[in-house]
Amino acid sequence: MDKKVLIVIPAYNEENTIAAVINELRQVAPAYDRVIVNDGSSDATEKVVNELGEKQLRLIHNLGYGQALQTGLKYGLMRGYDIIVSIDADGQHQPKDVTRLVAALQEKGADMVIGSRFCDGSAYNTPIDRRLGQLLFSYLTKVLLGQRIYDTSSGFKAIRATACEAIVNGSFMDFHIESIVQLKLSNFTIIEMPIKVQERTHGRSMHSIVSVFQYPLKTILLTIVAFMDAFFLRRQHAPAAHHDE
Repeated sequence: MDKKVLIVIPAYNEENTIAAVINELRQVAPAYDRVIVNDGSSDATEKVVNELGEKQLRLIHNLGYGQALQTGLKYGLMRGYDIIVSIDADGQHQPKDVTRLVAALQEKGADMVIGSRFCDGSAYNTPIDRRLGQLLFSYLTKVLLGQRIYDTSSGFKAIRATACEAIVNGSFMDFHIESIVQLKLSNFTIIEMPIKVQERTHGRSMHSIVSVFQYPLKTILLTIVAFMDAFFLRRQHAPAAHHDE
């Protein structure tokens, strides 16, 4: 039986790229449904999506990537999708890789497949500040989980519904390393699949000078919360010890 697949596309001020992403997804993954989560865009993103006749969830204010993605995941769960794929709206992810991620999820029996820029040995070819953060969190997964995840900040993922349920109910999720930590500690299987990304041609990255300092601190805090969430959940579901009288 074929699995129901939903592609979730968080979008904030992506009027210049969203149409190309949607049109290519229509060509390469016509069997999959799509929903755009418009994260309070102030440009013409809403108009472009409406003209294309796509399903759009509109957030009144810009709540950030984590809240936008959580909205899309909850929408997919409410409508009974088996697999949910997240892909960025800025054109950097290649839509043709969507079907590859879904196939890997099913063939490998994984619960989450991360589209990874680095797992095939590719260098962290990013500004030095972001490169250090990516390396830090990659090695942190090795310490916490015993499995190194090379691209903890990838927004390109295929996730089974059961794993989606676990992370949308987590505390303060930003859907990067903290969601990986929570899933892995809850005995979900996570793998990476190499992808190539394209250079951003329009819009601005969500990373700024301020976020260079804020993002690592916030992510470390969220990772601690996720670790504690998973720890207490495992203790709660652990079988009670039996003592002889």
